[in-house]
Amino acid sequence: MTTLDIYIEERLKNEIVRINISNSKIIEIFLNQGSSFGSNHSTTLLSIEALKFLCKKENSITNALDLGSGSGILSILMRKLEISKVFACEIDEYARNESILNFASNFNNKVDYPRFIQDPLHKKYYYNLIIANISGSFLPNNFLEISNIITQNGYLIISGFNSEKEQKYSILAKECNLLPVKTFKDSSWLSIIFKKNEINT
Repeated sequence: MTTLDIYIEERLKNEIVRINISNSKIIEIFLNQGSSFGSNHSTTLLSIEALKFLCKKENSITNALDLGSGSGILSILMRKLEISKVFACEIDEYARNESILNFASNFNNKVDYPRFIQDPLHKKYYYNLIIANISGSFLPNNFLEISNIITQNGYLIISGFNSEKEQKYSILAKECNLLPVKTFKDSSWLSIIFKKNEINT
């Protein structure tokens, strides 16, 4: 697996992120003070919007992978959206430790924690959903490997890039048999949902 680029984001105090799921449901996520990426940046907020949209649309997602999990906010959200098996991958040890601390602040039982795994792109395990909020070269360098571990009719959410790279990712997705579902935009930042198309033989 090509090395991930590491990004930080300063949280000078503890935060509670409130996510409006519907008129009657708000999910709260507690994030401890720290510097691992993932709280109020546009790419994180766009990833959250994509997850909300997908989980309202699709009820067959039972397992998911958070690639480059950072603070763990997206992993925590997926568990709170009742995806039963959530896995996380993060190469930075400091970020992993922050994630584990954030898991403990959001779940009473360790059984409910997302599970950290190493090098998921080379394991024979497949996911209904992969989310990758990652800037830099990791996504384009590993797009095929990522698509290979998504189940047929499964989903990929990507974020962490600006509109100048939209065409590049659209071409990569088409080459990997991934079809665009919906795009979310905030100024020049983007998040895109793709669906893995069934291959007719």
